[in-house]
Amino acid sequence: MVSNLLELSGVDYFAGSKHILSAIDLTVDAGMIYGLVGPNGSGKSTLLKLIARQIEPMSGTIRLDSKPLDAWGNRAFARNVAYMPQFTPATDGMSVRELVSLGRFPWHGTLGRFGAEDRRMVDEAISRTDLVHFSDRNVSSMSGGERQRAWIAMMLAQNARCLLLDEPTSALDLAHQASILSLVRSLTHERGLTVIVVLHDVNLAARYCDRIIALSKGSITAQGTPHAIMTAETLQTIFGVEMGVFSHPARREPVCYLL
Repeated sequence: MVSNLLELSGVDYFAGSKHILSAIDLTVDAGMIYGLVGPNGSGKSTLLKLIARQIEPMSGTIRLDSKPLDAWGNRAFARNVAYMPQFTPATDGMSVRELVSLGRFPWHGTLGRFGAEDRRMVDEAISRTDLVHFSDRNVSSMSGGERQRAWIAMMLAQNARCLLLDEPTSALDLAHQASILSLVRSLTHERGLTVIVVLHDVNLAARYCDRIIALSKGSITAQGTPHAIMTAETLQTIFGVEMGVFSHPARREPVCYLL
């Protein structure tokens, strides 16, 4: 049975005098992939940071399992929610295994002992992301797609129920975009994860996401299944340009194009 994992009610966020997000009401169900789409500056990354507790809303409430985010302890929150920012931190000469091992921090803490269960989770995450042959490789020496897999492996080792991904396909070629999103979709189904992913390409969202949430000028302008969102009228409302839509000849999901 699908249950509400996250609930946002009346959420506002300002940067100085600029209203970045306004009156955001949103319910996120467990076990689904949500794609956040919209024009540049529409508030997608800000919304993800709010859910990730990187910043705090100016007003409104965000709840995880019906509990306000600020009522969660840091380690307890990190055991449930994992966040990958658009620009990942420097890895400072870390190997893949060292990076992935950081995902176990919420489970044993700074002074805790890295035990057999931690090693098992790290090994499983590296294997599931096809990085076994890269486990001793310096992360900074890897390609963009390989690095993204390493960060996703760290999130898997963290064993959180909800993954927040901010533009994980930016600067990747088409093959690596498809590879990363296919991996995320497979993991969602295998583990019953909830994923919220910021994507610039609405066609990628339509192909890999169960639901699409569209932002424009800091407000949610549309949300629903890909077929509900991918209409000429709705897309014009979201992006402000005329677009056409057709069904993919093999997969049948909707595909949009500029007129």
